Amino acid sequence: MPTRTPLTRRKWLRLTALGGGAVLGLGALLARHTSGYGVPGSVAAQLRALTPKEYLIVRAMARRMLRSGFRDTPAADDVGAALFVDGFVARLGASSRAELGQLLNFVEHAYPLAIGLPSRFTHLDPARQDAVLGSMMRSSLPLLRGAFDSLKSLCVMAYFSHAATWRAIGYDGPLLDRPDDGWPATGANR
Repeated sequence: MPTRTPLTRRKWLRLTALGGGAVLGLGALLARHTSGYGVPGSVAAQLRALTPKEYLIVRAMARRMLRSGFRDTPAADDVGAALFVDGFVARLGASSRAELGQLLNFVEHAYPLAIGLPSRFTHLDPARQDAVLGSMMRSSLPLLRGAFDSLKSLCVMAYFSHAATWRAIGYDGPLLDRPDDGWPATGANR
């Protein structure tokens, strides 16, 4: 039977220093991955349901899912897609809002790591963001595909609710409350 060597003061100090270093390193890593989610005051004042962090995640996803340029369509930011999602989410129940928040945090932190990308979603370049979303879209797990479909539906609904996007798909606006001379061609949201 092997004999144990006693724990000397030197060994104890070394183990304490290693443990403390590991805790500090983990703390620095967590701080790096959970900070830096500031938005301009003008945006923060408009948010009703999403946190600034969630808003930035939705904005990044909308930018990747809703590419502009096709038939002169505006960019997701130009139509306020992320703010529309915030307004939509504000009308959901508390449990649905919480579940969406969990999904957004999963896309931001966990899923990029799961596919081998060592950074959060909002810090990835566009090609890697596409890789994250594409991996979810093509996943063999129905839950991941469903999560992707839900996020895409939110973004698409936000985008095409704005009048500036209607012409590209041949839609001339809703019949309800339609002005006699039709909706303005300026694309301004009513």
